[in-house]
Amino acid sequence: MRGSLYLKTLRDLRGAIALWSLGVAVVAAVNVLLYPTVQRMDGLVSFLEGMPRVFQAMVGDLSSLTRLDGFLFVKLFDPLPLLLAILGVSQGAQLLAGELEHKHVDLLLARPVRRWRVVVAKFLALATGIAVVVVVTGLAVVACARMIGADAAGGRLLLATLNSLPLSWLFAALAVLASSLARHPRPAGFAAGAIVVASYVLETLRLLSPALAGTRPVSLFAYHKASYPLAGSPDPAAALLLLGLGALLVAVAAVAWERRDLV
Repeated sequence: MRGSLYLKTLRDLRGAIALWSLGVAVVAAVNVLLYPTVQRMDGLVSFLEGMPRVFQAMVGDLSSLTRLDGFLFVKLFDPLPLLLAILGVSQGAQLLAGELEHKHVDLLLARPVRRWRVVVAKFLALATGIAVVVVVTGLAVVACARMIGADAAGGRLLLATLNSLPLSWLFAALAVLASSLARHPRPAGFAAGAIVVASYVLETLRLLSPALAGTRPVSLFAYHKASYPLAGSPDPAAALLLLGLGALLVAVAAVAWERRDLV
């Protein structure tokens, strides 16, 4: 029964997974194919040095934009979790609260399976869907990098794409937690989305203001950047922390759904 619920949820998500896989892969391919044009631009670094401080703070080493990995970090790898959060939050908010809104909760709970297992199965299906989108995107990056004859190793580019998964899964877990507490998907999605946006704004302000440098331990996007595998000294522990926090949110959602009065 657990497997059937997981597969049913995955089937329900197949349309969104297919559309997102195609859309994000196209965006990734366009960015890779655009790189040779950017690389041939004379005075690119000098031009970027005149850009607003917020842009320079988010990019970091401006000279890295002349390399494919640095260019893709700015154009794809860094903002990818924020993009995938749209998928995770929109679908995650529907997983449990949607059952209540559409009056399907009686059929769902009629299955001979504990409530907390329902939460876990639904989240795993959503996490699988997000992983499919990321893998397809990574394969598109590698294929297009080979088309333009880039020196970057395909395995490293794929690993850099996969680095978006821990934070993307965390945002999906946040939406599932909100969905376990709400009676309608819209407030659940709004609450989870507000936290995602606040996290991104905090990271942007942290990079701009020295006064906010101490907020790094609570900046989710800072951990995402710290685990970036193409950086000088990637920190795998940062990715593990995001994964652990996501698992904790799913566990809390499972307990909340188990104890909640759904009548």
